Amino acid sequence: MANQFLMDLYSTAEGRYNKDSKDMTHGDWMCANTSLNKRPFSFERYPFQKQIADDMHPSLDCIKPSQVGLTEIQIRKALAILSRIPNTSLIYTMPNERMFKRISKARIQPLINFDKAFRQESGDKTKQSMDLMRIGTSFLYVTGSAEADATSINADFVFNDEIDLTDPSMLSLFNSRLQGSDHRVNQRFSTPTYEGVGVDRGYRRSDQHEYVIKCRCCNHYQIPVFSRAFVEVDGLPDDLEKFEDISDNLIDSGQLDIQSARVVCEKCRKPLNLADYENREWVAKYPSRVLNRGYRIRTFSTHRLDPQYCFAQLFDYKSNDNLKGFYNTVKGEPYNNEDQKLSLSQIKLAMGSPAIPEPRQGEPHFIGIDMGVTCYIVVGCGTDPRKMRIILATYCHIDQLRGLVNKLDEQYHFVGGGLDRYPYTPTSNDIRNGSLGRIMPVHYTKSKEVAEEKNALGEVDYIKVNRTDMLDHVATGIRNLTWSIEGYTSNQDKIESHLQDMIREEVEEEQAVWVKLSGKDHFFHAMAYLAAGVSYKIIKDGLEGWVNVNTDFSNAGHGGGILLGQQDNDIFGTTDLIGYSSSNNPTKIIRRY
Repeated sequence: MANQFLMDLYSTAEGRYNKDSKDMTHGDWMCANTSLNKRPFSFERYPFQKQIADDMHPSLDCIKPSQVGLTEIQIRKALAILSRIPNTSLIYTMPNERMFKRISKARIQPLINFDKAFRQESGDKTKQSMDLMRIGTSFLYVTGSAEADATSINADFVFNDEIDLTDPSMLSLFNSRLQGSDHRVNQRFSTPTYEGVGVDRGYRRSDQHEYVIKCRCCNHYQIPVFSRAFVEVDGLPDDLEKFEDISDNLIDSGQLDIQSARVVCEKCRKPLNLADYENREWVAKYPSRVLNRGYRIRTFSTHRLDPQYCFAQLFDYKSNDNLKGFYNTVKGEPYNNEDQKLSLSQIKLAMGSPAIPEPRQGEPHFIGIDMGVTCYIVVGCGTDPRKMRIILATYCHIDQLRGLVNKLDEQYHFVGGGLDRYPYTPTSNDIRNGSLGRIMPVHYTKSKEVAEEKNALGEVDYIKVNRTDMLDHVATGIRNLTWSIEGYTSNQDKIESHLQDMIREEVEEEQAVWVKLSGKDHFFHAMAYLAAGVSYKIIKDGLEGWVNVNTDFSNAGHGGGILLGQQDNDIFGTTDLIGYSSSNNPTKIIRRY
């Protein structure tokens, strides 16, 4: 008969001490020491999670759809780090207080209270709260991204959850709390929102891991997505290019057999088994980008989300007029309605030479300036705010602005221009006075008129312009290629990101409004102030040979233009090279054939 005392001692020890070794990854540690629904935790349901759980890269972005279990992994990974690395601290952020309280109460606290790997020892009287929890000798801070939390806590690790819903300035503040640590790990995870912002922007600058699968029939490596290239369904018309265009009539007629939908190899068209994880692996497209790690999880990264699920979600989101929600949460892709937001492909088509061209004799030149500690400046030529040629795009510190404007004026002989009246109104007024009123401070309004605001002496103090109209001039001009951008030198990335940082939101029974995403939209506004300067010059002077342009374009943001429907598809698949099997040791090259 077994010794009961020894059995009890073994049981106590097992509950108190975790299985660990220096060679064990965080994912292996989770499996060895934690449980889920009273069973040992494993990656069996979602094998793609394992590499993400193991990865301790100091700057990591993971872009994902919903329903792929990644929040569970993030939390377990955070707790594993704190359990295994003594005397450390980790900040786990959510976008707001409501989401922080929900995840703390429903996901984190149950793990700490009931999983033996994280339970406090019986003699430990440390009080656990919703926002501060002790794990061994380490601490977990959970926050709703409040500024007070971001400035009062030092940390070794920062995990940012759902960054696309979080104020970007708060993300920067939390990241600054790592400066005093020897670890300095910041990992970000999110469902995307729009192209070029948030987690999509972070993923683009990373090594860009994708979860590829090799077809057992033809050995073709590919990244399956919910599109006609990979999904076949009986009864679908050959000329229907996008699943979003499936009509209710097609469904109601019974012609379309959704239950027949299957994922197939894009090369040989044989069925793909998404659960064939022996033939699946993470592959980095750019392994040389060692400073930033990125993972893209797609719906078909798991076999648990099949085409039938995708179709059901698509029809549901369409019925609520919310294709953005479908793209973001189901496909895990940023959404870009080209009437609402400039796409990267549209901007690139408008970009000419980075070299600064020589001024053309007799051509009127204008300047536009977005004010701030850093001032963003564009110089353009033309006579119509709908048709402009940007020939210089640069920036400088506010202290250097007046000197630079004077220098540019000597070179280009500005006939007009506009600059932000705020927040440096005295500087704006100085530039107005120095240019003898050719370069005017601009105040955005909702009025459709371009109007002068005069001081007590009857002198023009500043001009008022409709904010939406001016931004529409820029966006529509880029879409229709009536605006071109040259002379940007090394600022191409900045211009592209700034032009993508606003979205045009329709407001019922009111004028549409351009809404900022991250706040880095300065070149966009500099161009709008340029358009304001041109509009004001036309209305004020009515110069011979100039077109008296009507600046009231009620549908300016809906032109779509010649590029409507085009997408930036520069993702694996545009070339034969897919990537490399390992970012750290890129010896195995994965190619299409």
